[in-house]
Amino acid sequence: MERSGRPQGFRCLLALVVLLSLALGQVLPQAGGRYRYSDGVVQELVPTPEGFRLRYLREGRVFREDRLKRGSEGLVLLGVGLPEGYFPFTPPLLVYPSRLEVGLAWGGSAQFRGQRVALSARVEGIEGVRVKAGAFNAYRVRVAFTTERGGTDLNELFLVPGLGVVAYRTGGSWVELLRLPEAP
Repeated sequence: MERSGRPQGFRCLLALVVLLSLALGQVLPQAGGRYRYSDGVVQELVPTPEGFRLRYLREGRVFREDRLKRGSEGLVLLGVGLPEGYFPFTPPLLVYPSRLEVGLAWGGSAQFRGQRVALSARVEGIEGVRVKAGAFNAYRVRVAFTTERGGTDLNELFLVPGLGVVAYRTGGSWVELLRLPEAP
């Protein structure tokens, strides 16, 4: 028993209820933010009237920009800006549904840069994760991105609703958030 007289399990249950209620809301922070990760990448999440622009910077230079839109289904990826131009997804791809829950799976396919691409994702569980920015209870989400030409990208994301991705594993690399997001 804790000093308050409540069992330890009660605190865990309360934390889980808070986390689940956050999952019903916005996946990313409404106000945006600047995220610094251990691989040297800085992400700037900039709110727009339609959703967000997520800029990826290395050494102060933008090398990619995702255009995201909020919709009734959730957050969709409209397209990606690269140094050689802007490339839309036709149709846009659902990145995060409006509500996350363990076991939920989603996906879709689209034309992108002259080829068919597919995204599939699944919420594998809720897991405690400790990174330099702190300790969090996060949704562990597996995301696979494949192309018709045989390219595959498999990632494991640790997503905290209302905050964003606090860590991810891609290939053999572990990348973590270094500190809580700063205002953009």
